[in-house]
Amino acid sequence: MGHILFGAFGLFSLNILLYCGHAQDVPQPVLTVSPSWTSPGDSVTLTCSVEPPSAGWRFFWYKAAPNMPYLYYSPYYTYELLAGGTTGTEQGSYILQGQTHTAGYVCRARRVDPAIYTQYSRLKFVWSGGVNPAASLTVSPHRLQHFSTESLSLICEGNSTKWRVKRVDEDGHISSCYNWGEMNGSTCNTNTRASSGVYWCESETQFSNAANIIIHNPEEAASSSVFLVPLVVGLVSGVLLIILLLLFLRRYRKSEASSLSRSQRTNQSAATDHMINQGETQDGHYASLLHGDSCLYEAIGGSEEPEHGTNDEPEESVYENVRMETAADG
Repeated sequence: MGHILFGAFGLFSLNILLYCGHAQDVPQPVLTVSPSWTSPGDSVTLTCSVEPPSAGWRFFWYKAAPNMPYLYYSPYYTYELLAGGTTGTEQGSYILQGQTHTAGYVCRARRVDPAIYTQYSRLKFVWSGGVNPAASLTVSPHRLQHFSTESLSLICEGNSTKWRVKRVDEDGHISSCYNWGEMNGSTCNTNTRASSGVYWCESETQFSNAANIIIHNPEEAASSSVFLVPLVVGLVSGVLLIILLLLFLRRYRKSEASSLSRSQRTNQSAATDHMINQGETQDGHYASLLHGDSCLYEAIGGSEEPEHGTNDEPEESVYENVRMETAADG
């Protein structure tokens, strides 16, 4: 058969071989999926690793399907080999093309020398928020964040009359509505016992869309708000203080620039006045010199020429003196 059935007797695989006579010595590989949340059509990479790592392993890849006979409280699944995986792969990774809906996967490894099969890895899901017509989940109240005092209704719809609601918590543990609620037909009522985790519906053959629900404790929310309000007030006050400081600096710079501009204008005015004063002083000196020259000219050269036909007594006196001095010398 292409699949292995896990029953209520535990998680022991029928195909596990004893290693050195002790089942606890058989390693369990670790499976990771990337990305864990997808949009329709995305590619997903499965990675399987064995500790301690060594050469010679071949890896096998399985897809999970709801267990048969179908029980709403059953935590187990049937594992079916993926297409082309009967001989395994040498590489510890496997790429799924065109992922469309929520699905679960496991892996295991086999080594020839010494001959050994590992255990199956823990089940890992690839989640999809897109609605699957064959199986869909509706959360009521219709939101993803709730208080622990609220009762949630998780409603399954699609091509089935048998449903079970599942949850995987933050530690990766899978549980059914039977553990934290009451299943009534296709609806699971949590009765205030829900906790944070990813929820989904399962039919005999399908997984629904998934919902990542966050459950808040009102007391924790109230205590956090006690610290949140001062924090918000402090942040707002800090922002306002920074804005006021920036405005003050801007005004100070403008004032400083204005003072510098006035100082430059004052210095320019003083220099201009000094130049004007120097010009006026030079013009005064020039005018004074001109006036002095005129006086000197008048003192040396005498008055203006006499009018025509008049006698000039000083010239005659000078002439006579010259003539007398000449005669005396002779």
